[in-house]
Amino acid sequence: MRFLLVDVLEAEDILGENVLEMGCGSGFLSILCAKRGADVTAADITEEAVNAAKANAQSNGLKIHIVQSNLFENVNGKFDIIVFNPPYLPKEGDEEGDITYTGGQTGREVIEKFIAQCKWHLEDKGRVLLLISSLTGYEEVIACFNDNGFSVKTKAKQKLDWEELIVIEARTV
Repeated sequence: MRFLLVDVLEAEDILGENVLEMGCGSGFLSILCAKRGADVTAADITEEAVNAAKANAQSNGLKIHIVQSNLFENVNGKFDIIVFNPPYLPKEGDEEGDITYTGGQTGREVIEKFIAQCKWHLEDKGRVLLLISSLTGYEEVIACFNDNGFSVKTKAKQKLDWEELIVIEARTV
């Protein structure tokens, strides 16, 4: 199975674009973008992820600016593209979920904070590529983007046994 965001990014013309990967984890998407000629910044909330992304960028011989940041807290500048594969699954019960995939009670808490902040970090005509799950609440995410001044379209979908993954493209209006 292919990675849905990889497919979307490979179809984009990103040569020379200024790209931010939010929640970069290992830096996989950042490395893909840098190899395709983008100027890349990567951010993640955990020190472990930042260290992994730095090591992976170095082992690939790529210059990627990588910062530890809770969403945009330590991110400077504006970007042509912001890519985010957020924690989007709803938390089950009262247990604390793993922050790498659990996005709060509804699965949208991190996404809603991201949407409220991202427009201040986009260049004119910039865009957001956001991966969500059908379990997250597609209509609610679209409404949140619309309420924050974005136009939205679905770029790609992939049906899995238990959910559907969806890549949303959002642009400021």
